[in-house]
Amino acid sequence: MEENKYSIQTGQFATIEVPEIKEVRGKEYYYYGKKNLFPEALIGLFDNSAMHHACVLAIKDGIIGEGIELIGDEYINQKGETINDIFEKISLDYTLFNGYSLNLVWNKGGDKIVEIYHLPFDKVRAGLPNEEEEVEEYFYSGDWSNLRKYPHTAYKAFDITDNKGDNSNQIFYYKEYTPGNLVYPLPAYIGGLSDIELDGRISRFHNSNVENGLAPSLFLQFNNGIPTPEEQRSIYNDINTTFSGEQNAGRFFLNFADGADRGLTVTPVSAENDDYYITLEARVTSRILTSHRITSPLLLGVHTPGSGFSSNAEEIRTAYAHFESTVCSPMRRKVLTSFGYILKLSGYNVALTVEPKRIVVEETTVNESETQQQ
Repeated sequence: MEENKYSIQTGQFATIEVPEIKEVRGKEYYYYGKKNLFPEALIGLFDNSAMHHACVLAIKDGIIGEGIELIGDEYINQKGETINDIFEKISLDYTLFNGYSLNLVWNKGGDKIVEIYHLPFDKVRAGLPNEEEEVEEYFYSGDWSNLRKYPHTAYKAFDITDNKGDNSNQIFYYKEYTPGNLVYPLPAYIGGLSDIELDGRISRFHNSNVENGLAPSLFLQFNNGIPTPEEQRSIYNDINTTFSGEQNAGRFFLNFADGADRGLTVTPVSAENDDYYITLEARVTSRILTSHRITSPLLLGVHTPGSGFSSNAEEIRTAYAHFESTVCSPMRRKVLTSFGYILKLSGYNVALTVEPKRIVVEETTVNESETQQQ
């Protein structure tokens, strides 16, 4: 076969993978995934997948319910944030990362926490464990991808006995246990990472198809002979700049060949199955919901015909009861237990309780209200 008979340009995607948590020579902290940026990758998925974004917010809202009773409106730091403000932030972090972190400030005597601040979980890394496999310090950076501009700072790990002087400013790092991981958690939806990423890609694909105006794609072949590699790249870049956007969707294939007919041949390339993307979207949606243990998309405002229920309200009540008992309640209990311990050290020696949200108004309540108005 003649060398360079065909020359086709294509692109590739990088995929998110389960992070490798490891010690790196010369570093004071454990690496959290590729380039130490796994939490940032999770934020990227949260920002780019509409279904995943809705699932995370639904779980977070389920955890916080109507807020912490009795003491929720108490101010907890000099920024003017309340206990409920911190509770909402750590609930979102816990849902997204399976962990959360707080900055605690002790008084001079070391017998009381006087201020509590939320620390974004993605900006904290664990120091190397000691011989008892305990982390004695944590590191904070405003941007772990740019340590030259945002150098990390070490803080004493939460310790109720060594909390005076320089150690009065501590980091409380709460994480859910995951087998095989000593210092960092994995998200509860770890099994759905590929589908969550795919959901974002599908959206970008369709958006780019509209933007590029090449729907669904084109195969371009010049029949004027095969130019040099440098000329091929120049021609390709000119066409790419003229017709394509920033994303890969809707891009063209470009080929050079010797042919009897001189000029340009443009061949539309259509999908083999018109229902392909409908089927793919349904599969991705189902798997994302499954990874979050959400049994009905109605909880996210997504209608699903033919569910077998007599009404949407009936399906929502049944699904939310399952959602509350299997997802929200267990996660809320863990957040309140850990956060409650910190609040106890701040002088709030009360049992933390949260009233779950009611997302469907009972028909009897509506009827009673209408009767009273009459």
